[in-house]
Amino acid sequence: MGEPNERTDEALADVVYRALLQAIIAGDPRPGSRLIERELAERYEVSRVPVRHALQRLESEGFVVTEPRRGAVVRLFTRGDLEQLFDARLCIEPFATGRAARRIAQGLESPDRLAALVEQSEDLFSAGDESAGISANLRIHAEIVRLSGNDLLIRSLEPMLGRMEWVFRLTHEARDEEQAHEHERILDALVAGNAELAASLAYAHIELGRAPILAALADVLTD
Repeated sequence: MGEPNERTDEALADVVYRALLQAIIAGDPRPGSRLIERELAERYEVSRVPVRHALQRLESEGFVVTEPRRGAVVRLFTRGDLEQLFDARLCIEPFATGRAARRIAQGLESPDRLAALVEQSEDLFSAGDESAGISANLRIHAEIVRLSGNDLLIRSLEPMLGRMEWVFRLTHEARDEEQAHEHERILDALVAGNAELAASLAYAHIELGRAPILAALADVLTD
């Protein structure tokens, strides 16, 4: 009897999560602000259950912390947080990209969905729809890891996607043209089934973004 309500709460929690994430990215609420369940439930016209689930998800992704006597508070990101994100991605994405290339070469996976995402991302940016283009970019990274066929890698990336989106949306102008070219090269290596090249390109793609992204976020991050 409880399943329909559980599914509804899960869907509503995702809606609240997306709305809060976009608000945090936009800087309102600002770091240090309290997130009060009752007020958020009224704002998004939902019960407190999906709000609680959304806050738990944001906390697991590092956007929110629970403080004594204050409850949920928007967390300020540090340079160390971002360095850790890059390091974690370097541990997961290049290896997953190499596996994806092997699975494509073996006929176990198709690169068609990834190719469509790469094309869609370029088209959206060309049309000036930066928000949708950034969403497509995020799906490119998630799709490559999905193509690895490794459930643990896929689940390991999932908690990072919100933080990756935060970075992508605040720094999308830092390396737009380079990123598009790098995505195309990674796709070509995957289609060719060249695992070593695909993994190397994925590693370089992430690492080359580190310095310009840290520079672009210098005024946002604390030491």
